[in-house]
Amino acid sequence: MPTAEGFVSTDRADRYLSQLSRHLGHGPGGIQADTRTDGSLFLDLGDATCVLSATPAGLRLHAESSAEDQLAQLQRRLASRIEQIGHRDSLTVHWSPPPPPANAAERHTPSSHA
Repeated sequence: MPTAEGFVSTDRADRYLSQLSRHLGHGPGGIQADTRTDGSLFLDLGDATCVLSATPAGLRLHAESSAEDQLAQLQRRLASRIEQIGHRDSLTVHWSPPPPPANAAERHTPSSHA
């Protein structure tokens, strides 16, 4: 399953998480939002999901989908919403693929013989 990790640097992560929860709580564009007991925000777009959590350094995002194109769409939509809401603080979402699993098999390239 394709996944991506995102980060938004801000010292007001709790405030922005709360604001996103309120903003997305009414389901704009088919987004279903649910605040979890641990304070994180779970977003469901049907074909893709994302969990947002506040840390002292900023907002952490973990997105996943069954297809790369759906993941990319989620990343674009969510980044646009966060950057729109945080325009006064110049918030920017930085996405990166997650690190490979610790138990992933090492890749071996065939050696060529001369």
